[in-house]
Amino acid sequence: MSKKTTKTSTQPKYLSDGDIKKEGGYSKTLFETLKFAYKPFLGRIFLCLFLGILGRGLLLANTNVIGLWVDTLTGRPNLLSGFNSTHFVILLFIMTLAGFISTLIFRVSFSRLSAQAISSFYDEVTLRTSRLPMSFFDITPAGRIITRFSSDYGNVFRLFGGPLAEFISIIFDLTMMIILITIANPLYLIFVGFIGVMNYLIYKLNQEKLRTSRRELSASRSPSIAHFAETTQGASTIRSFRRQKSFGERFERLDRYFLSQKMNTTKNVLAFSFQMNSLTALLLLITGVSAYFMVEKGWATVGSVGVAFSFIALSGNTVQMFFEWLTQFEEAMIGVERLDQYMRMEMEKGSHLPSSSKFATGHPIYSESVERYLSHRRLTEERSASVQVQDVWFRYREDLPWVLKGVNFEVKPGERLGIVGRTGSGKSSLIQALFYLYPVDKGQIAINNHLPKLAESSSGVDLNLYRQSMAFIAQEPILFQGSLRFNLDIQDSLPDDKLWAVLEQVGLRTWVETQAGGLNMKIEERGKNLSLGERQLLCMARCLLQEAPIVIMDEATSSVDPQSEEIMVKATEEFFSDRTQIIIAHRLSTLAKCDRILWLQNGEIVALGPTQEVLPRFKNTELV
Repeated sequence: MSKKTTKTSTQPKYLSDGDIKKEGGYSKTLFETLKFAYKPFLGRIFLCLFLGILGRGLLLANTNVIGLWVDTLTGRPNLLSGFNSTHFVILLFIMTLAGFISTLIFRVSFSRLSAQAISSFYDEVTLRTSRLPMSFFDITPAGRIITRFSSDYGNVFRLFGGPLAEFISIIFDLTMMIILITIANPLYLIFVGFIGVMNYLIYKLNQEKLRTSRRELSASRSPSIAHFAETTQGASTIRSFRRQKSFGERFERLDRYFLSQKMNTTKNVLAFSFQMNSLTALLLLITGVSAYFMVEKGWATVGSVGVAFSFIALSGNTVQMFFEWLTQFEEAMIGVERLDQYMRMEMEKGSHLPSSSKFATGHPIYSESVERYLSHRRLTEERSASVQVQDVWFRYREDLPWVLKGVNFEVKPGERLGIVGRTGSGKSSLIQALFYLYPVDKGQIAINNHLPKLAESSSGVDLNLYRQSMAFIAQEPILFQGSLRFNLDIQDSLPDDKLWAVLEQVGLRTWVETQAGGLNMKIEERGKNLSLGERQLLCMARCLLQEAPIVIMDEATSSVDPQSEEIMVKATEEFFSDRTQIIIAHRLSTLAKCDRILWLQNGEIVALGPTQEVLPRFKNTELV
């Protein structure tokens, strides 16, 4: 029995989106991350804090001045006994105006600085997420990633942006109330201390329950968002197969789960708030009764009792607000915790952060001098380059089978190599390996005998420099939302004349000239406002503009119309005639003018040789 209990307790607990459930307090890295975010603004933040506490002190001290005014009217001597009513009114006006201005400056300036700090944190998370290994995107649902960058960030920004100033103002109020109550009558500090201890106990009693429910709430958003994204992307297929009902039911089920978590969290928050309100009411009753006896005993004046009682009543509500805000602060901290998890994940091997990165998380960062050096450098100035593939064993994850098994070949500079094989033979996986998009478990791939540098301790060329030597045209043309210019000019450095010349080459110049905006015409997400042929030809133009010594085409002509295919075949024969070409083609006629053919089957090389020898053999096996 005991063994079974021990085994169960060691199993990882998962949240609704598949993340491992974190229990207990926050990690030290979370606070380190916040320190990185706020460090550049600390000087201005401390100035804002000084103005904030000064402003709150001046506003709250009005109560003490009024108490002294009351004592003066009753004949009790005090520090302001020489003041008449006019003097008191002027003093109160000056204190209120100065307090209001100081508080306003604090609120606006601090909110702005805090928003900038959190925005820098968001930028850093984006930088690192964009450099995570491809395997991360393979196994992580899109909804989970979207949730981190939308809902979780929203929770963080809602508090750390402007509302954090309100939370700090509450802390200022409590600090000044303790000081001002002490000035009015130190005996009342006993009540303030008692109020604080009791509220703290209630907070600790509810803390773990609120923290757990909020973590689960943050995670429960992901499944429904992931399902919704999947549904929108496959809308045409869902309608074709009349599966709207099943997809709708699944979304409703996931959404109900999210709403149940929302209700559970709300219930816990309301229960906590009710406990705090009940305690405040009880403490006010005790304070009021004790004030009566203190005046009767002569331990306090009427003015000081009025001041102290006002502050105690106010401090009771303020202490309650403080702990309620603290629970909201924890919700924001959970958002920071979830984003911080992405920021500290291990990046793709060989990847570096830009020199502008300010968060020292142990990831490799370019120096400014190296960045300047790489920005003007190419792996080779020659028009073509060689590729060496030596005993490569490749798989997408350690738990998956090998997709390439001991592959060996070399592509000579300027050579045109065709790759053939049945579906699942490893053709596209070879392209992934060429770019080192996934780790090559065994063997190596080099360009002009240059290996990419995948670790700080290893030798080789920069990974980005290595990849820039290869231009890629995929089977599914990839375009991004933005202008046509943005999609063509990767480095945003080419003159219009060059863009127009390349569009002329691929047969799109006349078409672009007729579009509103010309080079600035709008491209919708994934190029949805263009035909498949137009998208593929634009990708061809982008490839030409890149001027890489190696051009790789993966089934680039399989889904285009005959006219577009003719232009793309012409590109392999004319536009890229002086480049090294690696071509995977569904239509074998496209490979007829290749210098050699590489035949893959089950991740192994069946044949590698002249086109006129290998291609007929492959055709014969396809006909069997």
